[in-house]
Amino acid sequence: MIAAVDAVDRLSSALGGGPAARLAASALIEADALGQPRFGIAMLGEWTPDLRPPQMGADMQALRWLDCSGRFAPLAVATATLDLAAAARRFGVAAVFLRGVRGFGRLAPFVRHLADAGLAGLAGAEGPPFVAAHGGTRPVIGTNPLAFAIGQGADRVVIDAATSSCTMADIREARADGSPLPEGIALDGQGRPTRVAAEVAALLPRGGQVGSLLGLVVELMAGVAGGGRGDPAGRGVFLVAFDPDAAGRETDWRSGLAGLRRDWTGGGGYWPRGGGLPPDAALDADFERRLDGYLAAMRGTEDR
Repeated sequence: MIAAVDAVDRLSSALGGGPAARLAASALIEADALGQPRFGIAMLGEWTPDLRPPQMGADMQALRWLDCSGRFAPLAVATATLDLAAAARRFGVAAVFLRGVRGFGRLAPFVRHLADAGLAGLAGAEGPPFVAAHGGTRPVIGTNPLAFAIGQGADRVVIDAATSSCTMADIREARADGSPLPEGIALDGQGRPTRVAAEVAALLPRGGQVGSLLGLVVELMAGVAGGGRGDPAGRGVFLVAFDPDAAGRETDWRSGLAGLRRDWTGGGGYWPRGGGLPPDAALDADFERRLDGYLAAMRGTEDR
């Protein structure tokens, strides 16, 4: 067993240390702890020392476009998140568009960081076309997750959801074990519904037209406005942050958020927290062995 905080310390040091390395390490460790290993330390298989991103905070701007190709994606997104938070505190609102981003995992840790900094954070990531439009028969956009976070403490809300009916990883797992898919989530090459994972040519949007339109919003932001659509180097990602305290006394947003949480949960709703780990969280011996292996490989590449 290894305490999650110790795992984060060790991985953060291997990633070069500093706040961005710690945020990236926390995001990867958290994914494994939450039972989502494909978004966890398995991504360290892509690490090489020359993938460390440059410091981006020296030239602070409210609006930025960054090419992250050739960068270790979790660290690049973490660095951009910290830079964005500083810009939003200075300007009131800021946005960053990333392109050439390889897989980096969950959006929740990054928008949660913005919320913990007293900001509201919105993020989305587009990807290779694998999802059909509502009513369509062929893939046109990616699974296109969308995330939002605001608030601190018990009232904090973190939403992170794919706009597709499932993920490409779910399809790969079903192909590997031969299990049938649920009804109404996928199409074959002729645009017909299928439950056979090996036949899947397109996923369907989550929730029909609403999910389709949300996926389109992500594509418009990260793919079109951000320049990520069709980029062979990787995905397009957007992050937006704004400071609700900039309104001064015009709004009492913290009381409004607390009231909304009471109404939501009082009416039987689930208040999403977007994952996150308790301070005493621990991971099993198998995870520790895998982490040791990745850290040894990282040291080996740096020694060459």
